[in-house]
Amino acid sequence: MSEAKETPFRQANQALRSDIDHVNQELVVMPELALDAAIRSGIEQGRKRSIRRNRKRWSVSMIAAGLSVILLLTAFVRVSPVFASIVKEIPGFSGFVELIQGDNSLITAMENDFIQPIKLSDEKNGYIFTVDGIIADDQRMAILYTVEGPGINGNTGFLDYKLKTSDGKDLVASIGSSHYPNDDAEGSIVPVHQYLDILMGEGSKMPESLQFSLLLGGQWLKVDFPIEHKRFEGMREEISIEQKVEVGGQRFTVKNAVITPLQIAVTIEADATNDKHANGFINIALVDEKGRRYESNSAFGDSNTSITRHFKSSYFVKPKKLTLIADGLYMSENNLSITVDTDKIETLSSPHNRLLLASKELLNGEYEVKFDLLNQDEIDKKPGYTLFPHGGTFKDGAGVSYPISDSRGVQWNSNEDKVTYVYRIPAADYKQPLTFSIEQYPGYVLKPISIPIK
Repeated sequence: MSEAKETPFRQANQALRSDIDHVNQELVVMPELALDAAIRSGIEQGRKRSIRRNRKRWSVSMIAAGLSVILLLTAFVRVSPVFASIVKEIPGFSGFVELIQGDNSLITAMENDFIQPIKLSDEKNGYIFTVDGIIADDQRMAILYTVEGPGINGNTGFLDYKLKTSDGKDLVASIGSSHYPNDDAEGSIVPVHQYLDILMGEGSKMPESLQFSLLLGGQWLKVDFPIEHKRFEGMREEISIEQKVEVGGQRFTVKNAVITPLQIAVTIEADATNDKHANGFINIALVDEKGRRYESNSAFGDSNTSITRHFKSSYFVKPKKLTLIADGLYMSENNLSITVDTDKIETLSSPHNRLLLASKELLNGEYEVKFDLLNQDEIDKKPGYTLFPHGGTFKDGAGVSYPISDSRGVQWNSNEDKVTYVYRIPAADYKQPLTFSIEQYPGYVLKPISIPIK
């Protein structure tokens, strides 16, 4: 291991804080039309690619059964030019500016000197793996790291990794990896900056240290580093809310909120007597008294029972007021199903004839089956329905149950009103037809929601 000097964030802190005040004032009055156009353009380009490729960049390690992790699009934010220029001058962190620019929680944390420099490396056979630093609170942590060596450049794909606690156990958390390819020449050697975004499972505590291993050149490189809990000790605000809301005849209780430097967690419980399946709130966000929005890009749980949504953090902004808002509720009927003949590629019955069997193909000893969900409007497309239950089953014509592999991806094009869902099922000689139970299905009610948080 090699250790470098601590990054001098405190020397830049005074200039950063002055810039924060200026940027916050500008954000209140800045026109949104140009920004919205840029966002739409970027989203449309992304929609033309299959989500299957991107899903490989997100791994989930969960011990508790039934824990669902919902991933949504990361909200677009504007980066302070002064912040970016100052960070670029700090050795070891310049490459991470573009990487984190889509996460306002990480940006404001760095602006407020909320980073723990690590600068520990492991080196083998010309490969170097360096953990540059971490940004952490008691529930979330971003690990900033750099890799370099033969064949390593911006075109390097996903690198396998392991994360273990000091006692050698796997870390219980959802772990997202971020890397953006660039146009480095093939065969060039260019250091690559990446980061892991770690969200601790409910009831799990941030460990005192981590063992981070990365597979480079067919060998494992390892860095052990401490997590300084004193940096975020006491930086937590818990708010009891207990406010009820009703949408489309479905009742919910906003239970509480927990504000930490890197996120705001809001827990919402569904009433057990609800007669529809809740699939999430439409355009849910937090907004403060100056109109600044704090978007949600992940959650633990199920909107149909109890869910804890994670929003961008307002901790360092310290707004006087914070309100939970939404435009309505995604919901569908219970006990829906689709019946198909996979030999003839025919759909015999489906809800409102909007879900159709599109194809079946033998791949790696399994059948890959694709279903097209038709007549999707712009609101329908946003949530990314689960469609079939996680770990679910289907039945053949004789009533025999078979497992459904987890979803292999979702494919759509912004110019079409359909979304294609891809699944794998066993390659068996089924007695037709096959019936699949549906968990989530399109449907929504528009109704403005506004719940004061503080």
